[in-house]
Amino acid sequence: MFLVLKTTVFYGKAASGNSASVALENSYLFASPLTAAADGQQLIRITAFILDGRGVGIPNQTVTLNSHPQLTIKNTQSVTDDSGKAVFDISSTTANLYPITAQVGNQPLPQKIKINFH
Repeated sequence: MFLVLKTTVFYGKAASGNSASVALENSYLFASPLTAAADGQQLIRITAFILDGRGVGIPNQTVTLNSHPQLTIKNTQSVTDDSGKAVFDISSTTANLYPITAQVGNQPLPQKIKINFH
């Protein structure tokens, strides 16, 4: 008696390509940490994931943050990578609770977040 074992290995990743349309209800925005010192040095990272209707990231999408003028955006990666991720680092020298929203093209993401500089 012989036992035959077959192993299949898949390489690569799922990709939706540029032709997929943005599903605003699947896309999301988050911040980490939610609070930081208002010293102009400590950063809060805002990350947006732009996804299609299947939850797959859409590359090459320009994300714009709608933020307060007292916030400084540093080291931005405003165009999404292969996983649909855009990254923004934010600092401030003014203590306050700031609402943050984002949009892709002229489409606003429904999710809003609040960050706090103290």
